[in-house]
Amino acid sequence: MRRLLRVMWNSITALKNFMGNLLFLAILIAVLVAVFSQTGQMSIPATAALVVDPSGTVVEQRRAIDPVADFLGDGGAQEAETLLSDITEAIDAAAADTRIKIMVLRLDALQDVSMSQMQEIGRSITAFKTSGKAVYAFADSYSQNQYYLAAHADHVYLNDTSFEVFGGVFMTGMGVYPTFFKSALEKLKVQFHVFKVGTYKGAVEPFLRDDMSAEAEQANLAWLQVLWGDYLTQVASLRNLETSHLSQYIDQYPQLLETADSNAGQLAVEQGLVDQRMSYKQWRELMQTTVGSGDADSDYSLVTFRDYLQLTRPPLPVLNPSAEKIAVITAKGNIYDGEQPAGSIGSASVVTLIKRAREDATVKALVVRIDSPGGSATAAEKIRYELELTQLEGKPVIVSMGTYAASGGYWISATANRIFASPTTITGSIGTFLMFPSFEQSLAEIGVYSDGVGTTSLSGALNPLQTINPALKRILELSINNTYRQFIELVARGRNMTPEAVDEIAQGRVWAGTTALELGLVDAIGNLDDAIASAANLVGLSEYEILHLERELSPKERLLSELLKGSASTLASLGGSQLLQTSLGLAVRLTDEFAAVTQMSRTPGIYLQCLACRQQ
Repeated sequence: MRRLLRVMWNSITALKNFMGNLLFLAILIAVLVAVFSQTGQMSIPATAALVVDPSGTVVEQRRAIDPVADFLGDGGAQEAETLLSDITEAIDAAAADTRIKIMVLRLDALQDVSMSQMQEIGRSITAFKTSGKAVYAFADSYSQNQYYLAAHADHVYLNDTSFEVFGGVFMTGMGVYPTFFKSALEKLKVQFHVFKVGTYKGAVEPFLRDDMSAEAEQANLAWLQVLWGDYLTQVASLRNLETSHLSQYIDQYPQLLETADSNAGQLAVEQGLVDQRMSYKQWRELMQTTVGSGDADSDYSLVTFRDYLQLTRPPLPVLNPSAEKIAVITAKGNIYDGEQPAGSIGSASVVTLIKRAREDATVKALVVRIDSPGGSATAAEKIRYELELTQLEGKPVIVSMGTYAASGGYWISATANRIFASPTTITGSIGTFLMFPSFEQSLAEIGVYSDGVGTTSLSGALNPLQTINPALKRILELSINNTYRQFIELVARGRNMTPEAVDEIAQGRVWAGTTALELGLVDAIGNLDDAIASAANLVGLSEYEILHLERELSPKERLLSELLKGSASTLASLGGSQLLQTSLGLAVRLTDEFAAVTQMSRTPGIYLQCLACRQQ
């Protein structure tokens, strides 16, 4: 009987493996057929418009998608993502392509893009216009971020048959509105023991208060005003308006809307923000007159920027094995210990890439693109230390800051040879904090208690079911102060400043890129290309290749990523209205913030995090 059961079990296992392999093979064949048939059907017309239609969130690096959640259709909290480099690369290439006659901006599905990213895209649009080609924008309505990009167009149009809740051009200004948990924690009787260093270290305020402190308000408003000033100045210049006109448009929007018979599209035209309202039929006819009629699947002759890249970009980067190279590593997301998927910064993941660059004889310098609000101090130091080892071996390290490189993101950057930031990069936040939750009061409510004996005064000190041990409390205070002191010393050494001078501009305070330059926290204002050029200049290279180093996906991860790539895009396309997009964005933000709190609360750890860096 035992032998029979063993045979049956082995047979079932073999059948399961066979069916799994068969299913995998079927999916693989389906993907290959779809890819090759699609590629074979696509082509760039002899006369065409390049349609730039980013969806979801613009990112420096796509994050890993949870295949189970997406497969079950529960991926609502995962926004579609569009790579910033894909947008700019397509626009830059199309500027010199004789087949591309114009650019069309269709921004309805764009949900979240930072100020520094918009400036990058704006530079590419401006360069495209410099080549003598016109840019058109057409939409049902424009949100604040969408309008910044649309303002770069030569012709800005609105669909006059649209009935969006926030139609026309709807701008709100910029703000920071963290979620506060103090009262909720009190109701749950959770004791959050928070330790921090830095007058302006607002990352801990959500656990200690129900509102923003005066110090945090002052610090946040300072960098927000820099970003908003850049927005107003650039949009006003592009539309030949005064910044005061734009401010008045926002501040008096309800009254102005009344004077325009409650028609937001008409108001946008009257205020000079939009050139003309037209029906989609008129828009289609305009495009057909400009670039010609399209095929059965399109209203006019066009190619989307994604298809354009697929048709013009080599399937795999072709690098000369012996050529001298500048390596580029992208570090995007919260900083954690160990291996982490794309979209988060894992100390082990990034250290592996740094070692590859250091040990590659053809790599002469390393550029690290950082887009992070911070995270674990231990993980940040592991990455920074590995970068310093690379410098000690004679390979310069240049940091290029994206949307933000604050707290742990700045710790990683502190001792680089040079630091580049955009004018609107959010950086600084040099401060530390630690959280240790205890649940003795929560459990007491339901009659659960913890008690016992130990051999020393620290026995049971890490037990979250008991009141925090006074000795442990003192240890944590000393530890957090020590980490802050080390942070200050690292910055002082890396930026050629005294610790006292660093402390004056630290204290957890956040700065915009232009202010950070004045304070000496960064060396220059520039983008990733500027950082790469600086790296080449430091090592005396006039000819070089760029080697992008990324964590390698397993074949299974790669296949799942390709299979599921479209699901999030479909979600974004369904979220056309600004009201729905706002609701989805709020759900995503709350989920992300709660996940960050959960991650930081699991064990006592020292964090370098800027939770207020995400402006809205």
